[in-house]
Amino acid sequence: MRPNEIIEVRNRSISQELPARDVTRLAYVAKDGDPRNVSIAFTWNGSHLVMRTTKIAPKLLWPPLRPGS
Repeated sequence: MRPNEIIEVRNRSISQELPARDVTRLAYVAKDGDPRNVSIAFTWNGSHLVMRTTKIAPKLLWPPLRPGS
């Protein structure tokens, strides 16, 4: 994204509300090819959106890790 696009997104009302929340929805495509939409906890540390989940969560297991990544 270009800097002006980032500013535009950050100025949207939903972007202003996001730091006050602690749960959001995460969408991904599962191994079987079907879409999934799950709740996930997150926090805003002032510069990064940090999402938390368990180490064995299905959303982390697919796609499989590539060697060297």
